[in-house]
Amino acid sequence: MTAPTKPYVKLAYLLVILGMGILALERLGLDQAAGPNHTGLHLDGTLLSVLVIAPAALILAGCLIFIFGKLRRL
Repeated sequence: MTAPTKPYVKLAYLLVILGMGILALERLGLDQAAGPNHTGLHLDGTLLSVLVIAPAALILAGCLIFIFGKLRRL
Protein backbone atom coordinates (compact mmCIF):
# COMPACT_ATOMS: atom_id res chain seq x y z
CA MET A 1 0.00 0.00 0.00
CA THR A 2 1.37 3.46 -0.88
CA ALA A 3 1.48 6.39 1.49
CA PRO A 4 -0.88 9.29 0.78
CA THR A 5 0.68 12.25 -1.02
CA LYS A 6 1.21 15.28 1.16
CA PRO A 7 -0.66 18.50 0.21
CA TYR A 8 2.49 20.56 -0.33
CA VAL A 9 3.79 17.97 -2.79
CA LYS A 10 0.53 18.14 -4.76
CA LEU A 11 0.66 21.94 -4.85
CA ALA A 12 4.32 21.99 -5.89
CA TYR A 13 3.66 19.40 -8.60
CA LEU A 14 0.68 21.39 -9.90
CA LEU A 15 2.65 24.64 -10.10
CA VAL A 16 5.62 23.07 -11.87
CA ILE A 17 3.44 21.22 -14.38
CA LEU A 18 1.37 24.36 -15.01
CA GLY A 19 4.51 26.44 -15.58
CA MET A 20 5.98 23.86 -17.94
CA GLY A 21 2.69 23.61 -19.83
CA ILE A 22 2.46 27.37 -20.28
CA LEU A 23 6.07 27.44 -21.44
CA ALA A 24 5.40 24.69 -23.99
CA LEU A 25 2.26 26.43 -25.29
CA GLU A 26 4.17 29.70 -25.54
CA ARG A 27 6.94 28.08 -27.58
CA LEU A 28 4.41 26.36 -29.83
CA GLY A 29 2.44 29.57 -30.34
CA LEU A 30 5.51 31.65 -31.14
CA ASP A 31 6.78 29.03 -33.57
CA GLN A 32 3.40 28.93 -35.30
CA ALA A 33 3.15 32.72 -35.40
CA ALA A 34 6.60 33.10 -36.94
CA GLY A 35 5.38 31.24 -40.00
CA PRO A 36 7.26 29.03 -42.46
CA ASN A 37 9.54 31.84 -43.64
CA HIS A 38 10.54 32.80 -40.09
CA THR A 39 9.91 36.43 -40.87
CA GLY A 40 9.76 37.15 -37.17
CA LEU A 41 7.08 38.24 -34.81
CA HIS A 42 7.32 41.54 -33.00
CA LEU A 43 5.64 41.55 -29.61
CA ASP A 44 5.33 44.35 -27.11
CA GLY A 45 8.08 44.28 -24.49
CA THR A 46 5.61 44.02 -21.62
CA LEU A 47 3.81 41.05 -23.16
CA LEU A 48 7.10 39.34 -23.92
CA SER A 49 8.24 39.87 -20.33
CA VAL A 50 5.03 38.33 -18.98
CA LEU A 51 5.38 35.34 -21.33
CA VAL A 52 8.88 34.71 -20.01
CA ILE A 53 8.43 35.57 -16.34
CA ALA A 54 5.09 33.83 -15.65
CA PRO A 55 6.18 30.23 -16.41
CA ALA A 56 9.52 30.74 -14.68
CA ALA A 57 7.79 32.16 -11.60
CA LEU A 58 5.37 29.22 -11.44
CA ILE A 59 8.18 26.68 -11.70
CA LEU A 60 10.27 28.53 -9.11
CA ALA A 61 7.27 28.78 -6.75
CA GLY A 62 6.65 25.03 -7.07
CA CYS A 63 10.29 24.30 -6.25
CA LEU A 64 10.27 26.62 -3.25
CA ILE A 65 7.03 25.14 -1.90
CA PHE A 66 8.48 21.66 -2.16
CA ILE A 67 11.76 22.66 -0.46
CA PHE A 68 10.13 24.57 2.39
CA GLY A 69 7.49 21.88 2.84
CA LYS A 70 10.23 19.28 3.21
CA LEU A 71 12.17 21.46 5.63
CA ARG A 72 9.10 22.11 7.75
CA ARG A 73 8.39 18.39 8.01
CA LEU A 74 11.87 17.57 9.30
